[in-house]
Amino acid sequence: MLHELKTEASPLSERQIDCLQQGLDQLDPSQTAWLSGYLAGRLAADRPAAVPTPDVTVLQVLYASQTGHGEALAAGLAETATAAGFSVRARNVLDLRPAEIRRLEYAVFVISTHGEGDPPDDAIDLFDYLQSGRRPALDGLKFSVLALGDRSYEQFCAAGRNLEDLLLACGAQAFAPRVECDVDYDQDAAQWSEQVIAHVRENQVGPDSGAETQRRPAHLSVVSSAPAWGRSRPFPATVERLQRITGPDSTKEVYHIELSLEDSGLHYEPGDALGVWAPNALESVEALLAVLNIDPATSVEVDDGEFTIRELLIHHRELTRLAPETIKGFAALGRDDSLQRRLDACDEKDLRRFIEERQFIDLVEAFPATVTAADLAGLLRPLTPRSYSIASSQAAVDAQVHLTVVTKIDQAPGGRRYGLASHYLNNRLQTGDEVGVFLEPNRRFRLPEDRSTPLILIATGTGIAPYRAFLQQLEEEGQSPRTWLIFGNPHLRSDFLYQREWLRWRKNGFVQRIDGAFSRDQEAKHYVQDVVRARAPDICEWLDAGARIYLCGALAMGDAVETALRQAVAGQRGLDQQAANTFMSDLRRDRRLLKDLY
Repeated sequence: MLHELKTEASPLSERQIDCLQQGLDQLDPSQTAWLSGYLAGRLAADRPAAVPTPDVTVLQVLYASQTGHGEALAAGLAETATAAGFSVRARNVLDLRPAEIRRLEYAVFVISTHGEGDPPDDAIDLFDYLQSGRRPALDGLKFSVLALGDRSYEQFCAAGRNLEDLLLACGAQAFAPRVECDVDYDQDAAQWSEQVIAHVRENQVGPDSGAETQRRPAHLSVVSSAPAWGRSRPFPATVERLQRITGPDSTKEVYHIELSLEDSGLHYEPGDALGVWAPNALESVEALLAVLNIDPATSVEVDDGEFTIRELLIHHRELTRLAPETIKGFAALGRDDSLQRRLDACDEKDLRRFIEERQFIDLVEAFPATVTAADLAGLLRPLTPRSYSIASSQAAVDAQVHLTVVTKIDQAPGGRRYGLASHYLNNRLQTGDEVGVFLEPNRRFRLPEDRSTPLILIATGTGIAPYRAFLQQLEEEGQSPRTWLIFGNPHLRSDFLYQREWLRWRKNGFVQRIDGAFSRDQEAKHYVQDVVRARAPDICEWLDAGARIYLCGALAMGDAVETALRQAVAGQRGLDQQAANTFMSDLRRDRRLLKDLY
């Protein structure tokens, strides 16, 4: 081992360094002296050169998110701070070990809220540590939090607030106010980044220290270069193919969509998502304005521009997703207090159900109000893009990107209502039309670098999309690790998405096993979590062989499958609840349980 260290040229990871330091007491004195000097030298080689009075602040940018948005924002801040001349390290909080937390001095956290106020999976260990009996003293830490959330959920940005409270309870000091971002986060996130950079700059040692400024290249663990096309400048992708892939008797309307990225320069990896900008339907906008008795040509000034109210509603305001603030604001404009009384009688679950069952026009039709064009513009949230898992590998389809989209249809009090982007993509576009898109990298949901790693792919509905991309990539590379698909949908005959492709991959040896959970094909409903329980011995055998498990689909499915996995492992290995929980935590920490849930 010592010989290997003497000849090793690549930088040591912090995990390697910790392991080596813990082993010093097991060496004889001569080995201890050599290794101590070696570690000091190797550590110094990876740090900025010492100066008498350093005037460069090392900034830790730590992120945790389910979708990759937090990672992208962290990368953007790291890039900005680097351009300003600071030494920066950006990484996932999952890689932050307890010993490192105690040594942090300047850190910013970008964290999203998952489910009903929960932290993202990557932050669970950090939260557990900070609120445990062994929580650290963080008196030397100065920090700030950027919280990401969605105001349509009651527990808006709860994970960010809870993280700040935990850090403060450990003695840390917030150097800038927490900023809470809704789904239209660009402006708020940019202002927060400016605050962070300004604080770091102001707290450097001044020129009178006599030290020369030394700049060191940033140490980034994420790609931060900005693409030519992005969220604020989408690429106009041409629709090349639209094909329904559910049977005529299916209760679901699912389409396979192929878009051209020709001449865009955009490159994606299997596991990434595509952001889609979709306008509201003209007929929906006109129906809303007619109920409110507002002239569509009325001019309004918002967002540093002037629009007709019709143009604003089509391209810039959210009509299909309600938020508590929107409902409360509309209630204040009501001609009576009936809506307010309804809200006062709602608990958190009732309000959530009320929101999920309605679009804005349902409020307008059920609760008459006097609303001006200016009121309407201020009441509605900005329109935001929708994200879809990419269903193709660029290695297989070249300058195309494929999507698998189910039309969202809800039965609201006012009648049938459609989802914004799904209805736009599946029912309003035609071949040759253009749609504004941008890439959303998801580095948390990728194929293993070691392509021999066994894969257990669990999905329901359109959650199968990224797995199609995985298999296309493996086929192009000629790689065939042990692969097991567990897929659920209502009916085998009409709802097994991409059935021919999956059967071909099984025939050709790229997939070794397929288990279907078609819930309505028998009297007792049968779901993917039931397959996991029934196949518990096989699941454990695959895990013992180093398998990585992927979950893609609805949040409720993900929770149910995790519970089933925990039960399967506990039953097969005779573990108590605490040991089973630890096993699941280890799977997450080792990135062997990866989720893309929505």
